[in-house]
Amino acid sequence: MPFRAPRRKVKLAAASLALALALLAALDRFVFPLPVERLSRPHARFVYSRDRVLLASFTSRDSFWRAPVPYNGLSPRLIESVLAVEDRWFRRHPGVNPVALLGAAWDNLRAGRVVRGGSTITMQIARMMEPKERTVGGKVIEMLRAVQLEEHYCKDELLEIYFNLVPYGGNIEGVGAAAHFYFDKPADRLTWSEAAILTAIPASPNTYRPDLHPEQCRARRDLILRRLHARGVIDAAELARVLTEEIPPGRQERPFVAPHFCQMLATACPDSAVLRSTLDFDTQLLCERLAARFHGFLAPRGIHNLAIVVLDNTDGSVLALVGSPDFTDRAHHGQVNGAVARRSPGSALKPFVYALGFDDGLITPRSLLDDIPVAYAGYSPENYDEQYHGVVSASNALVNSFNVPAVNLAYQVGLRRVHALLNDGGLGLNRKYYEYGLPLVLGACEVSLLDLAALYSSFARGGRLLPPSLLAADSAAAGKPLVSPEAAWLTTTVLADLQRPDFPASWEFTRDRPAVAWKTGTSYGRKDAWAIGYNPCYTVGVWTGNFSGAGSPYLVGAETAAPLMFEIFDALMRGREPTWFARPAGIELREVCAVSGMPASADCPATVTDFAIRDRSPVRTCTLHRRVLVDHATGHALCRACAVGRAVDTVTFEEWPARVTGWLLTTSAARPIPDHNPQCTGLIQTDHPVIASPESDRVYELRPHVPRQYQKIPFRASIAHTGRRIHWFLDHELFATSAPGDDVFYDPEPGPHTLMVVDDFGRSSTVSFVVQ
Repeated sequence: MPFRAPRRKVKLAAASLALALALLAALDRFVFPLPVERLSRPHARFVYSRDRVLLASFTSRDSFWRAPVPYNGLSPRLIESVLAVEDRWFRRHPGVNPVALLGAAWDNLRAGRVVRGGSTITMQIARMMEPKERTVGGKVIEMLRAVQLEEHYCKDELLEIYFNLVPYGGNIEGVGAAAHFYFDKPADRLTWSEAAILTAIPASPNTYRPDLHPEQCRARRDLILRRLHARGVIDAAELARVLTEEIPPGRQERPFVAPHFCQMLATACPDSAVLRSTLDFDTQLLCERLAARFHGFLAPRGIHNLAIVVLDNTDGSVLALVGSPDFTDRAHHGQVNGAVARRSPGSALKPFVYALGFDDGLITPRSLLDDIPVAYAGYSPENYDEQYHGVVSASNALVNSFNVPAVNLAYQVGLRRVHALLNDGGLGLNRKYYEYGLPLVLGACEVSLLDLAALYSSFARGGRLLPPSLLAADSAAAGKPLVSPEAAWLTTTVLADLQRPDFPASWEFTRDRPAVAWKTGTSYGRKDAWAIGYNPCYTVGVWTGNFSGAGSPYLVGAETAAPLMFEIFDALMRGREPTWFARPAGIELREVCAVSGMPASADCPATVTDFAIRDRSPVRTCTLHRRVLVDHATGHALCRACAVGRAVDTVTFEEWPARVTGWLLTTSAARPIPDHNPQCTGLIQTDHPVIASPESDRVYELRPHVPRQYQKIPFRASIAHTGRRIHWFLDHELFATSAPGDDVFYDPEPGPHTLMVVDDFGRSSTVSFVVQ
């Protein structure tokens, strides 16, 4: 019995405490919930280079400078200073310090004015969380909130919240932004003097700001330092030393390096206050300086904008990005980011068509491609120089940037595959492949410089694509394969040709220049000029033009973009040991015909070496060269039957396919095989004729308001060397006879028609077409 009463009292006290806690929890949750969302505010964004140099900064959505700092990023000196001055018993009280409140009330009453406050750090957090008028009621709510805060957060968390909310003058909030703007350093590297200044400012930001009132700031700082000495925090020697430190004369200037890049990154990462980018500070300054200088050369020629991108080929990171030569140039839209603006790339897409051709085993660098008039469903590509060159090697076609061979090769590869590679390569083509048509490979689309440079950099990684990365924290993945390492290497070998016809005569191009594989592009109407180059280390892309879309006769890739690209490469590689790409194991060197580029046959008079992909490149031996028996007396070609008993010479001729024979003969680019002996009834078998116009199954529409003489349909065909005449049969009746290479014109009549062409050996070809 004697022990029951105390036991009941204990139980009653425990029950009362549990009830009180339940009531407090209910009050906290349902009646007077803590607005924790107000403890975090929108932050500013600070963009740094990969080498930790501040490039640019942007205020928060509400126009404040805030840079959140975690507790372990706070200076211990600042924490000690603030606790010593603002709240000595912070680690012990439950959010409210009654002794401090009563002491402050007594001092204020005696002075007849407010001389000090009794608010704890937790109460100050409550006031910053819910600003209220300085009344008794407001003070009571502040105290209740302080108790709630102590229930929700530990002491270290409360200090972190405090230092990220406290005002430091003007639109600076939080110690992260204050340490930057006043001292240009992070918040964990403060001296005792700097810690004292940041302790002083929040008490009266407009009074103690060092940039506005340096003497008041110095006096308050010195008072705080002496108080720290009096409490044993710093010794006399340290006090004497820090009292001599200068007050910062003003806020740090805001740098504005790489403005387009920094804006792009800040927009892409709105939830990050500190952004460590991939940009290399020195490389960026180099490109900005060269862009400004080169702009002085372009502007008198009516070219007011340019953009530069430099990529690190090891991981795809952006080392430099210049969006325009002058961000402040409002007259020429300098704030437009030319590195991500979408423009027509001209011929800059052609290397990827050739890479697919190498990969598919259609061509090697010395393979011949047709460069003669051709039509695809009404589309007839033309070369930039408005000339045709008959047949050219794949490497010459790419180096000279001929349009017709590129279109022909794209047709062989398949436009769908070309479109898929470009899209998989990150160019963001937003239409179906058939909507672009074959002009796609000549630049009939829009791409950005950044995406195009990233696509080119895949060649430097053996055909693997890495998206361009802007943040240093982004780890490089293995990359997505676009073409084989062998195809990438062959394309690079062609693009690295030192003897480039698109070098302007004013350039002094020597072997002292760093080795670079490169390609230019010029859009239709000379509105965009491009140059993209790469080596094992870097990919550099340059675009020149006008954001307004205005063209200029000087806008040619080799003349206005490539010189700047090479200057950048020269500067980047200066002092570095030159390196080049290793030949993949799948590449072999073989003997080929010097004319056809095919593996040499016994009839080929000369051979050269050519690179090929083992077990993939074409292996058919040369069919171009043919040994013909020629009558020594008459010059006629002889077959085995009629060569008996005659003086015979064996002569090697080039027997071109029928599709190019006519064009070659008309340009005197081919030596015709002599006529066969007219006394022999044998027949030399060669190719059938090829009808180039009209196209098979083509529908021609007669326009009622156009005179008929301007709507005639040309009949055009090519025949083998052995043919001399072409006979045209329209709807089974002889229509005309012509020489190879001559056009015949038909005044069209409505209805379906059949056209047959017959050469003088009786070989024929037929097409059908319709006139409406």
